[in-house]
Amino acid sequence: MEIRSATSIDSLILSKLCRDVQSLHADHHPLVFIMPQSDGFAAEFFDEILASPDFKAYIAEEDGHPLGYILCRQIDRPENDFTYENRFLLIDQISVCPDAQRKGVGTALLKQAEELARELGLAKLQLDSWDFNLDAHTCFEKFGFEKFNYRFWKNS
Repeated sequence: MEIRSATSIDSLILSKLCRDVQSLHADHHPLVFIMPQSDGFAAEFFDEILASPDFKAYIAEEDGHPLGYILCRQIDRPENDFTYENRFLLIDQISVCPDAQRKGVGTALLKQAEELARELGLAKLQLDSWDFNLDAHTCFEKFGFEKFNYRFWKNS
């Protein structure tokens, strides 16, 4: 397996890789998430992201076949009256094709994000995940992530 940096020509690949996790989210929260209608549903989004210096994306491949991706962004929050300065690498998105799950792809992508954090001089990685995505939680916890915040909602 190879992990490579995504480039401007990878928007459709990233969109296709994103489709499974987007569908999972739409299945669980159809009033929040839009069900993708094609492999290219998010190609324009990834065009913009890949053109931005604020984001870095990586694609996991085997024999030229895409297996998953990770999208990262450096976050710099200055100190204020309530919190100290907080600098970290945000894993904004991660997705592994269902047939490639539990084969080390997610771990390899997380290791790549960890390497990027070191290159940027960041001592912390952060991500969030929806409560229904228990398989992802297991992967994140095995990699050493710890839960630290809970969000709640209520319809009125």
